[in-house]
Amino acid sequence: MTIDPKYKPILLEALEDMMYKLSMQQAKLKGKPLTAERKEITHKQTLVEELQHQISTAAN
Repeated sequence: MTIDPKYKPILLEALEDMMYKLSMQQAKLKGKPLTAERKEITHKQTLVEELQHQISTAAN
């Protein structure tokens, strides 16, 4: 993956905001049964983390 360096900071910031939003959604469900919704949020968090890593380490 090649990303123009001028876009990296804004992409990472957007993903950080998305991760915060997902964490808030997850917090509302804390202590409740592992529903499909919780599984989906967890899956999205994992994908966002992977994407953050890929963008952070992408060649310029």
